[in-house]
Amino acid sequence: MMRNSVPERVLEVDTTVYRMVAIKKAAYKFGHRCHVKVTHLTHGSAQVWLQPKSQAVDIEQLAGEFWNELLDQELREAIWEETADIRNLLLAQAFSATSLVDPLGDKGDYASDPLDIRSREPK
Repeated sequence: MMRNSVPERVLEVDTTVYRMVAIKKAAYKFGHRCHVKVTHLTHGSAQVWLQPKSQAVDIEQLAGEFWNELLDQELREAIWEETADIRNLLLAQAFSATSLVDPLGDKGDYASDPLDIRSREPK
């Protein structure tokens, strides 16, 4: 379909490969360059409709850039998921009054050396 003689492109995205959140984030990043519509289909896919805001934009290049951005966003989501445990531990530790990782270290002082650090020092 053509609107105002500006070309458009509909991409079908496999939602078993790309999460909907990654699709939406990629679509959002393209909002300044084109009109974007995302539709979730029932058979494990989504459609992304792209229509450049300017006739000077090459629609095929725009579609290729969208695929690259989609891959980037999907990898960001995967890394976010993979690092959730350590990120949550770091946040909990940052806001905790005591050490969540090493409670013994919190109780001791340099003179009593509860972790026996002196024995590990190079001689």
